[in-house]
Amino acid sequence: MVRIAREKRHALLSRRIEENPFINDEELAEEFSVSVATIRLDRMALGIPELRMRIKKRAEAAQAQQHRTDVMGDLIECNVGKDAISIMMATEDMVDAAHVVQSRYLYAQADSLTKAVLNLPVCIIAVANLKYKQPVTVGDRLVARAEVIRQRDQKYYVWVKIRKNAKEVFRAKFIVESLE
Repeated sequence: MVRIAREKRHALLSRRIEENPFINDEELAEEFSVSVATIRLDRMALGIPELRMRIKKRAEAAQAQQHRTDVMGDLIECNVGKDAISIMMATEDMVDAAHVVQSRYLYAQADSLTKAVLNLPVCIIAVANLKYKQPVTVGDRLVARAEVIRQRDQKYYVWVKIRKNAKEVFRAKFIVESLE
């Protein structure tokens, strides 16, 4: 295994956290083939806060920007008309008899995030193409990212991907119509 020089690792680490601010130290350590302690020291040297503080900072900024409270999970970031991110923890009340989170909760997270990113007063999901790709269980942290792909007249095309531990578990493609 090739060891990366500290300066280069610092640059790569900064870029990686900027790309995915929800990546944890363990995932970074595995990605860079170093110990978790090394990642923590690197973050401290670069002035990058720990995951919990990065999430809290983004959530506070999003809440200040966005007045919608009907998002399933916690709205972390929202650039109206462009993209948005929410985080939801899978809880015991979401599972079925097989102890798997019911798909309706994932749909609700995707749907509510879509409506938040569009910030339309009145709209409907006209078309939804959904794919439940991997089971989700209690305790999983679900990170949803919505992206507005295009707009034609009163129709908006939005993709939502929900991941747990950087693996896609649910995907939705929505066509949303504004009713104004």
